[in-house]
Amino acid sequence: MIDWGDLIDSIGTWIGSHGARLVLIVFGSWVFYQVVKVFLTRIVRRLIEFRARIDKLPKEDEVRRVKSILGILIGALGVAIFAVATFMVLSEFNVNIGPLIASAGVVGIAIGFGAQSLIKDTLNGLFIMLEDQFNPGDVIKVANVSGQVEDFNMRRTVLRDLDGIVHIIPNGLITTVSNYTREWARVNMNVSVDYGTDLEKAIAVINKVGKGLASDPEFGPMLISAPQVLRVDSLSDSGIEIKILGDTKPMRQWQVAGELRLRLKKAFDENGIEIPFPQTRVSFDKTQIDQIPSLNRQPSQAEPGSSES
Repeated sequence: MIDWGDLIDSIGTWIGSHGARLVLIVFGSWVFYQVVKVFLTRIVRRLIEFRARIDKLPKEDEVRRVKSILGILIGALGVAIFAVATFMVLSEFNVNIGPLIASAGVVGIAIGFGAQSLIKDTLNGLFIMLEDQFNPGDVIKVANVSGQVEDFNMRRTVLRDLDGIVHIIPNGLITTVSNYTREWARVNMNVSVDYGTDLEKAIAVINKVGKGLASDPEFGPMLISAPQVLRVDSLSDSGIEIKILGDTKPMRQWQVAGELRLRLKKAFDENGIEIPFPQTRVSFDKTQIDQIPSLNRQPSQAEPGSSES
């Protein structure tokens, strides 16, 4: 039969000897977590603000980076402190934590072997975030897929391409990132003119159109530098290729390029400049013509099926 008096006395004695330490462990862990969280937040915020000033990042990108990095670091800090506090509490209950730690190590190794791809994804995601390789809203190319970043976390990146297709890419597959919208962008296009075109005139017309675009109240604010002719780029089969370059603000290069093509077509039409298209010319000498019966046939006086009046 249970002696409740002795049991209560034992519990009271245990609480008297261990209770204060348990409270200290729990409360101390919570205080330590809060203090480190405050310092970590300040350090991360200052580092990112310093980097943002150097990279001239917009304020919204800076805030997004702070939230993302702090979320990861504070989450990891909480897990670590909770694990240490749990082992300390168990030791107060006279639980031998040595085998538990060893078992945790074995389980961790087993999970590590079984989840190598997950670990690789997470580590890659951490470096992408710390190095600020891209942010939601950027247009990038990764793993041979191009699109706008709709979402990003430690494990995967979500892109939506121009057809509206959503691509979910594990971060472990991302080895090279091409960011089309970092700080500034560029219109890089070629326009063809006919071989009979006066090149000096064509270049002058193109540069005039570029300057007009830069002074336009709608498109001017999108430009950093007016689109201008860089060089005669190549002599192709059907025409002369002229390269045009102009710097734009991020995400504006496609809109500017479309308007530039429209204005160039109108300007070329007004100035009699022809845009060539592939053509095939077939020529025969007289000997070859004589050998083709269909070309030498004389029209008969009455074709079959015709009626004479």
